[in-house]
This record gives sequence, C-alpha cells and structure tokens, in this order.
Amino acid sequence: MCGITASYVTSTEATPDKSTLEAQLKASIRVLKHRGPDASGTYISNDGRVGLGHARLSIIDVEGGHQPLHDSEGTVHAVVNGELYDYADLRQKLEEQGRVFQTFSDSELVIHLYKVHGYNLVQFLRGEFAFIIYDSERKVLFAVRDRFGVKPIYYTLLNERLLIASEMKALMKFGWKPEWDVHSIVETGEFNDNRTVFKGVYKLPTAHQLIFTRMGQLKIQPYWDHTFNNRHVPETRSVEQIIQGVRERMVDAVRARLRSDVPLAVSLSGGLDSASIAGIASALLKEKDPAAKVVTFTLAFPERGDRQAEFIGAECHMVKPSEADLIAKFDDVVYHCEHAMVLNETIRRLGYKVCLTGEGSDENQGGYSFLLADFLRAPDPAAQSLGIPLPSASELQTSLEMRQGLPPPQDHVAIDEYSLTDQQLGRAMLGGISFGRFWATLGLPMKVINPAVLKEFTVDGRSVVVAEGFRPEARAKMIDGTWHPFHSALYSVSTIMLPLLLNQVGDRPELANSIEGRQPFTDHKLVEYMNTVPPYIIENLTPETPDGEWTFTEKWVLRQAVKPFVTEEIYSRRKAQYNAPIPHTKQNGDASGMGKPPLTPLQVYLKERVTQERVDRLGFLNWGSIGALLDEYYPETPKDGGLDRRARVLLSVSGYTVLQDKFNVPTAVF
Repeated sequence: MCGITASYVTSTEATPDKSTLEAQLKASIRVLKHRGPDASGTYISNDGRVGLGHARLSIIDVEGGHQPLHDSEGTVHAVVNGELYDYADLRQKLEEQGRVFQTFSDSELVIHLYKVHGYNLVQFLRGEFAFIIYDSERKVLFAVRDRFGVKPIYYTLLNERLLIASEMKALMKFGWKPEWDVHSIVETGEFNDNRTVFKGVYKLPTAHQLIFTRMGQLKIQPYWDHTFNNRHVPETRSVEQIIQGVRERMVDAVRARLRSDVPLAVSLSGGLDSASIAGIASALLKEKDPAAKVVTFTLAFPERGDRQAEFIGAECHMVKPSEADLIAKFDDVVYHCEHAMVLNETIRRLGYKVCLTGEGSDENQGGYSFLLADFLRAPDPAAQSLGIPLPSASELQTSLEMRQGLPPPQDHVAIDEYSLTDQQLGRAMLGGISFGRFWATLGLPMKVINPAVLKEFTVDGRSVVVAEGFRPEARAKMIDGTWHPFHSALYSVSTIMLPLLLNQVGDRPELANSIEGRQPFTDHKLVEYMNTVPPYIIENLTPETPDGEWTFTEKWVLRQAVKPFVTEEIYSRRKAQYNAPIPHTKQNGDASGMGKPPLTPLQVYLKERVTQERVDRLGFLNWGSIGALLDEYYPETPKDGGLDRRARVLLSVSGYTVLQDKFNVPTAVF
C-alpha cells in the first residue's frame, strides 16, 4: 500500500510555476511517508498544470515497481495505492493484445487496462485500490476508489485547482487550510455521506470514479453496487451447493491475497472471521510445503486465538498491551484516523509488511446482532423452497417483538438524544429497517452541541442523512419489498458502515506502521455470491423455547463453509463484540490528597485533555454540558473500567481537540 497525491490547475487559471508545484508534491508525499517509506516519486505535465505524487510501500516487484507509472507513448501517467489480484491472468491477456509491460508490478495493470478499456477498466480489477490517472492527450484526470472503500481518496477544489490525496493532511502542503464543517459534524456527515469534518473536503465514495477536465468540469459517478435477489423468487440450489459455493470463493479470496514478494502474516483475533482466514491460509501454504507455517499476530485478550494458532500449526506472536499503552496512543490514533496501533506496530517491527485481516465479514455475512430485527421482519420465500424449517408468521412476530432492533447497549440512552427530529422518516426511506435508528446514535449527542450552532443550521434527522446517502435505485428496492429487509440491512451496513470501519481499523492503522492489510471478506467475487444467498441460509433459526422464540445463529452458512479450517470452539461460539478492554487499573494514590478514589488512566487522560479552554476554542461545542459530564464521570470508577457512554462522548470531544492541535484548525465560524 502507498500514499498518492495529485494537483490539477484548470486552464482558466494562470500556469503555475513548476518548481513550486514540485516542492508542493514532494512536501505532500513526505507527510504520507508512513504509508510509503520505501521510495517516492513525482510527475509534472509538460504544461505544468498537473502533478502526481507517490510514496511507495514495496510489496510486488520490489526492485522495479517505482511510481509514477507511464505508458510507452508518454501520454498516460498513474499513481496507484493498493493491491490488484489476478495479475498474471490479466497481464497475459493484455500482452496477447499487444501491450508491452515495463515492470512486474501489479500496479502497471492500471495503465494498460486504461489504454484498452478507458474508464471501464475498473470492471476488470479485483482487489483493494485507489489510483489516479492523468491522460495528457485528453487533458483529463481520472481517479478511482475500490468497491468497498478499503483505500481512501479525499479531494477538494481550491479556487480553480483540484487537489487529491490519500489523507487530508497532505492537502495542506498545496495551500489548503482546514476549517471545521460544523454542519457536517452535527449531522454526522463524516460517517454517513461523502463529507468530512473539514469544509470543502470530500471523500470519493466507495465504488465511484472521479473525472476532472482542463475546463474544471468535475464528475463523480458509480461503477459498481451491491445487488440482491428478488426475495419472492424460489431458490434452486441446494443448501450444500450454497455452502460449497461460499467455501470455494473464500478459499479463492485467501489464495489471491497470499501472493507477495515480502513476508506475510495473518491478524488473529480469536473470532470466526480471522480464524477462518488463518486456517485457509495455513491449508494453502501446506499444499505447497507440508512444513510451512502461517505466521499469526494477536492481541492477548482472548485465548481462543492462541488455541486456533495451535490447531493450524501456526507461528503465533502474542501482543499484550497495557491500559497505559492504549491511552498513550490515542492522540496518534486520532491523527491517523485509526484504532489498532499497538498490534500493527509489533507486526511491522518483526519485519512483516503484509497482513491478512478479517474485516468485512460482519457487514457482508450478517454478523451484527442489530441485524436480527430486520432478519425477523419478513418471511423468506426463497429459503422456503428448500424445505428448511422456518417460523410461522406468529412466531416471527413474537421473536421480532422481543428484539426490536434497538442500538447496541448505550446505557439505555434514548435515540432522541442524538437527533433533533423524528427518526421515523429516515426509517421509512429505507423500507422500515432498523439500521438508520442504530447508526443515528453515532457522533455527539445534541446536548453537547453549542446551542448557537443548532439555531444557525437546519439540521436533518441523522437517520434521514443516512438514508439520503444511499443510491435511489437501492432505496426503491428496499421500499417496494423486492429485497428482503435483512438484505436491505446488509446493503446499509456494507455501504455506510463498512468503509468507515475499514479506514479506522484497516487502512489508517496499518499504513501508519507501513503495513499492507488485505481483507479476503471484501473480495467482490465472494460478496457478489453471498448477496445471492437467501437470508435464512446466511443466518439460522432453530425452534427452542415453548413460547415461540427461536434461537438465532449468525453467519450460519459461513460457519459451515469454514468448519474444516477452525477449531470446534470457534465454530460453535456465538459472536461477541471485539473491543480492546479497558482494565480496572488505578493510578497510585490521589494527587489531590483529598482521599478521593484514585482515577483510571483513561480518566486521567480525559481530565487533562478535555478542558474548558480547549472546548471553547473548538467553537461548536457546549462546555456547560461537557463539564457536567466530566464532573459526573470522575467520582466513581465505571463498572467496565472506564469505557461507558460518558467516556465515549468525552473521547469524541477529546478527538476534536487533538485534530485542532494537529491540523491547526481555527475556532469554528458559523
């Protein structure tokens, strides 16, 4: 994985000075050096209007794959971040069409596919990628983000100049100055649409491409989307055929991601997802060499990961972070927009540049408990044709009433605290599914927002913002019942939630430590197949209690598909939320000398970081409410060691203060 930047000054502006542009490109790449410490390169067009920058993390063709890349005619130029699979087959087909490759890098595929297929090149790509192409003949810049948003791209227009970068901090080197986008922050646009926390800076949406011309015309258009079967059409495959289809595509997804010219490892959490990847990787390696061992890394929270490593004969490395380690990393986490710094530091320190991870499974295979209400919301005619025991309408209703799809535990906080308007409109816009209600609880509760902000803006309900982030074609199928509500919910979490998580726990923490993460569960061939599986086979319901309640097993079809590769313990275990625990440790003594209970490291950090001076300097938050929350938080040690609802809100506040310090953001004006 790498870091990329680009600048395009339109023909309506004066031609920039080449030396200035060169200096800006190099400075932007230096900011992204953590993404690509092995090499860097720049390209500037002959007319001086376009520049490309690249920071390289060498994975494939270590010696020869330097970037920017160019075609033999010198008219197409590209910078690529990510990994492209099926490289050998695609290269052979292109060579048969007369294309001549200059390197053995998978990234060069982008150049030749563009020359042959133009903007349709993305239909031939498999992998995790973000890239920028400049066609100097047509004077067009073309940027693409992968189907699931594994790799980020941010863009902004500065006067008549388009700026693009893998991370927003690199944009500052071209003269962009960050300002808070208060409207986006209040509406949680940073989570729910293509906005960010900064004015005028946007995320290129997942599965979209950007086209920019010399006259300043900017077009953002989709090239792929999820689709699901009509829920009323009977299923013709047998259950065993479906299981085998999932297994074959899982194995193929892992096999594709084992190709590397540098050491490779697997991140092992002890859950079904990462355990299945480790088990399949081990089996594939042993096919070539019976003595081969897959290398795994795991945070030493669950012992299940250790037992799975022993089961597959892996070389297991355990990382045991202390509470102090986790708290000490918080400012860096915010700067890089990430969460998993401790584990990734260890992986890189031991010499591994590539790591297979389990992200993407819960979103595409139905692993979240809040999906259950939508699973129960309607019968599954497609699965009924397979003779599977299914609940009656009354039993469905009984189970649905027991699980109304409320958000995950938030100390019983009312959803209304997170929105100024009724959530029912947003829910109706998504066909009645529960996802919008849950996702609306992201961000800050309204009581901590500066009242002047709420008077200034007409703030949409957050569930409406969620719904408006979906494509109209998908919303239509949710509303008219073409899709089962469970499939509609899967679409929601994969489209809105997954890209955010992939960047927070994937791209950013990995590249902060110069590691390339590969996610087999985001393989589009696997996902497209999973999208054809009826809901009542993805999950499983078993009649168990006399009062009509059915037992629910998430990821049932995945469990059957990977059963040969995991321990019985992992196969049988129900999913649990995987959070880094905050232990019940205390500071030694009470600095005040007043005999008060000692504080946890998290409480100490929040007390030092969240001050009235810092909150007032932000400009969009209400110190009165935040100060009261702090006072409430300190007198007692929270039961879970510190990470309760109050701490989550305070950590969010502290995150904004860290961003203000790191990015030198002025006080918000609204």
